[in-house]
Amino acid sequence: MRAHRLYAEGPRDADPAWLEFFTPGGPAGLEALARADLNQYERAAAGAEQAVLLHGCQFTRNRALYTADIAIHHAVRDRPDPEAAAEAAGRALAYLPEVRSDRLLQQLHNMASALQRHACVPAVADWLEAYRATADVVI
Repeated sequence: MRAHRLYAEGPRDADPAWLEFFTPGGPAGLEALARADLNQYERAAAGAEQAVLLHGCQFTRNRALYTADIAIHHAVRDRPDPEAAAEAAGRALAYLPEVRSDRLLQQLHNMASALQRHACVPAVADWLEAYRATADVVI
């Protein structure tokens, strides 16, 4: 893709100042979001995992949001993987209360909605209970 090639070429003098905050996790995360919009949930989950890894210890809020995306992608793909969704959802929930973000709270709500249809899976039921307990405290 052209965007990947241009990013790989490195900075240029004409780049806008905000681009210096655009780390390798940025393109991976944006591609994951695009894959999700195209209903390519398995590729979206893999891309979001890559974005989390590439962000390293930086951008905690972004890592939290991409981790939430991973959970949703695993829950809604053609062949859902509720255990993987619950595991990622647990990682996302762990970002609270460090990350106080309306977007993260909305993503947690979206995860609960996506996981609800898999509530008979023990790992999902456990996460839903943890979410309810945490949401009561945070919201």
